[in-house]
Amino acid sequence: MRSYRFVFTPKWLGFHALTWLILIPAFIGLGQWQRDLWKDRDASQGVVLRALAAKPAPLDSADAAGHSVAQAQQWTMLSATGSYDTAHQVMVRNRSQNGEPGWYVVTPLVLSDGTAVLVNQGWVGESPTGGPTEHPDFPPVPSGTVTVAGSLQPDETTRTTRIKDDTARLPGDEIALISKADVTGKVPYQLRDGSLRLTSSTPANTSQSAASPIPNPTYDNTMYIAYMIQWWVFAIVMPVTWFLLIRREASDLAAAAREAGAAASGGPEPVEQGGEAIGGEELESLPDTVRG
Repeated sequence: MRSYRFVFTPKWLGFHALTWLILIPAFIGLGQWQRDLWKDRDASQGVVLRALAAKPAPLDSADAAGHSVAQAQQWTMLSATGSYDTAHQVMVRNRSQNGEPGWYVVTPLVLSDGTAVLVNQGWVGESPTGGPTEHPDFPPVPSGTVTVAGSLQPDETTRTTRIKDDTARLPGDEIALISKADVTGKVPYQLRDGSLRLTSSTPANTSQSAASPIPNPTYDNTMYIAYMIQWWVFAIVMPVTWFLLIRREASDLAAAAREAGAAASGGPEPVEQGGEAIGGEELESLPDTVRG
């Protein structure tokens, strides 16, 4: 019969504490932590996706002249009408897309009030001969009056991009960061703060050599969900493991007790003669005919 009195020994009491007071709460907490990360990121990502899906508002509603674009305004969809100033467009170094190195093309869009907003046309690959230090030719942009729509982007900084701002050392038509500060000295008009990342224009840029649009951000929270499930599965499996280990220990102890009992009651069977048990030594004293 199995006995479970061993579960109250110090070794097993320590195992119970480890299981129920440390491991299971830890697994539940780690799963909740991954769930919170998933929910927090999902909420912030939802803000971005809803902003990108909104109908573009007029530029002045979020980026009027003299206004400083806040980080919270990023991805706000805006529209503006004006004409591109191709004489003062610039290329932005060290920008990759789909794993390929290249440049961003930024063109000022001059508005009816004489100010301008920087429009990020998109991405172009490195020149086959120029490499990362010599930009390719500027791609064409629509001429005349253009109405553009795009997502508002705050001025880039070294802190937000981890790119060193060495614009002062670059050629006049190159910049390191897309910011009003880096372009102001290159244009003869006032710039609005931030920039627009182009998503559409009227008329559309149908040139085969136009800059490639920059894709909007996409999100994948599978990793957080998978880790959440993993930790909670551990929390479910741990009590089962605890129970099975106790059962196995009880079985092992019962088997050991049976074996010990069998060993204690074992030994050579006695030989009976005339109703008396005669041991091996007594047989030595019997006549040969009896032993025979």
